[in-house]
Amino acid sequence: MDFYITKEEVVKSLNLTLGVVEKRQTLPILSNVLLETKNNKLNIIATDLDIIFHDEITNDLKIDQEGSTTTSATVLYDLMRKLPSNLDVTFDLQSQNKLKISAKNSKFNLLCLPTDNFPNFADDFKSSPIKLDGKKFLSLLNKTKISMSNDDTRHYLNGIFIHTTASN
Repeated sequence: MDFYITKEEVVKSLNLTLGVVEKRQTLPILSNVLLETKNNKLNIIATDLDIIFHDEITNDLKIDQEGSTTTSATVLYDLMRKLPSNLDVTFDLQSQNKLKISAKNSKFNLLCLPTDNFPNFADDFKSSPIKLDGKKFLSLLNKTKISMSNDDTRHYLNGIFIHTTASN
C-alpha cells in the first residue's frame, strides 16, 4: 500500500473515528482504524462492534499501490493533527506491521495489526435505506424496551435486535 493525500482530508475523517473506536478495548484491533486503498478510493473504517464508521475519500488522493492495513486511530489522528496545514502526506506500508508516514521534513513509523484480525462486514454500505413509519416504530420500541436489561455485567441483554422480515 502506497498513497499520497492531503492532511485535511484524513484529519476530517479520523476525527469522526474517535467517537467510534474503543477507549478501553478488550480486543486491541478495536482501537485501530482500517485504511484500505482500492479502485482509486481510500476507505477508512472503524468499529466497536456495535457501531461502524465508514468513510470513502477520493479527493486529493493519489494511489501508487493498492493495499490495506490497520493502525491505532488515536495515534494516527494525533500525528496528523499536529502536522502543518496544506501538506501532502505519504502513507507507505513497509511490512505487515509497519506503516511509514512522511510529510515534508517529518517521518513516522506506526505499528500495525494484520487486517485479518479486523472485523469483517459483508454488508454493502450503499444498500437501500429502510423506510419506517415513525409512530409505529416508536410504539414497537416502547413495547419492547421493558425487556432490555440495565445490568452492565450482562451487556448482551442491553439492546434490541432489529431486522427486516417479509410480511404477507
